[in-house]
Amino acid sequence: MPDYPAHLAGFHLIRSGAEASPFYTIHWRLLPNLGADILVPLLAAVLPLEVAVKLFLSIAVLMWVTGAALIQRAITGRIGVAPLAGALFTVNANFTWGFLNYTFASGLAFVLFAAWIATRGKRSPLVLAGFMVAAFALYVCHLFGACVLAALIGMYEISAGLRARPFDLAALGKRVLTVFVIFLPEALLVLFFKSAGGEGGGVEFNYGDTIGDRFGSAAQWAFSDPAYLVIGGLSILILAGLAYGKLRLHPAMKLLVLVMATLTLIAPEWALGGWGVDMRLPPVLGVIVFASLELRVDKRLAAAFGTLVVVIAAVNAATLIIDWSAKNRQYREFRTAIADIPKGSKIFTVLDGDALNDTSDPPYWHMAEFAIVDRGAFTPLMFATKGQHVVELKAPYDKLAAATAQQGSPPDATELANLALGRSADDKDIDEVFPYLKFFQCRFDYAVVIHGGGDQADVPAFMHLAYAGSFFSLYKIRPTGLCTTL
Repeated sequence: MPDYPAHLAGFHLIRSGAEASPFYTIHWRLLPNLGADILVPLLAAVLPLEVAVKLFLSIAVLMWVTGAALIQRAITGRIGVAPLAGALFTVNANFTWGFLNYTFASGLAFVLFAAWIATRGKRSPLVLAGFMVAAFALYVCHLFGACVLAALIGMYEISAGLRARPFDLAALGKRVLTVFVIFLPEALLVLFFKSAGGEGGGVEFNYGDTIGDRFGSAAQWAFSDPAYLVIGGLSILILAGLAYGKLRLHPAMKLLVLVMATLTLIAPEWALGGWGVDMRLPPVLGVIVFASLELRVDKRLAAAFGTLVVVIAAVNAATLIIDWSAKNRQYREFRTAIADIPKGSKIFTVLDGDALNDTSDPPYWHMAEFAIVDRGAFTPLMFATKGQHVVELKAPYDKLAAATAQQGSPPDATELANLALGRSADDKDIDEVFPYLKFFQCRFDYAVVIHGGGDQADVPAFMHLAYAGSFFSLYKIRPTGLCTTL
């Protein structure tokens, strides 16, 4: 989970309090991205911090695994075999990237949607008020989770109104109005109290570059390892099953599935300062589709299908355990290496792209954030964008950190020389992506260079090797003569 170390550092700072760090402060405000920031520190009051994070994630996983079954139970009064396949979308790109708040909020949206369906015909004003409170809580957890729930409930109610016989326009209008009222507080908050997206927080679609992500993000074996065979196999199964009458899509869910599939295809890559929006809906669509399907085969075939799904899920879990165990060993090595650096050091990450070759590097982007937890350090890629997080930077350290999500990746080792000289003429990334690292030797104490065990690139002479690790090198940075003139 590339984002996990930064989230862990945020929880640590929240739990420790605003005055615990010379670099960061806590500014509580109403933001649609607070699920883990609220719940994990509360759990950490009685559990070790990292255990609290694992428990939070386990609850999120439980809601995803059971989401399709809960929805089908609410629709039909029973649970068939098909919702088992919905659980295969739990390990998706959002989960493996470490989008903790979104993962939790989307799982909660499934539970609330099932509850909405289950209460049809008995929604008293008190029940509706309860859903209004739940929708607001979901908004606080994550904006996109609230959007998912609004889409699910809205399309379900519109479909029910359109299918009613005789058709009653007034009744349809009442259904739509009820949904509107439930989500009115969130709509007003988005309209009048929209959180800042940071500079350059526009909408970008980039269909040519993201079409693979839209397909592969639905299910993964581990980080950056899409389960194409599973996704493709399930897609073929659905099409063949519907064509031959072996699968039936519940009438109440047809419009919802169609709308969700359309939204999945047209979602942008960037929106409201956040990246990866196009990856959010594919796994949600997978859960909803299998919640809506009924398998019409004999018991032996149904049992065989169920067994196959469970085997795939077990292989997925084992693959993820192997991957996470390997990353855990690497993270432990880094945390051991930084045990001797002075508390309050300023440290940043560098990628040695040539040495890494084809190794996926995002899992190391936020590795330096472990130093915030272990050594009270400062890092420029901590999640502290003003207006988007409750953790914020104190002045003047806000000038030494990424200001937007677009600046949220480390530089390459080949860029260090130009960064040290503040020379951007030959490298546009220096001004656009890494402006906070200009003359870094005057502002930072350490750099961790990720090389993955490959042949390492040269670094400036003022960087002195402090620790040679199996996949990284930790360098002590000495100020240069330039620093006296700045």
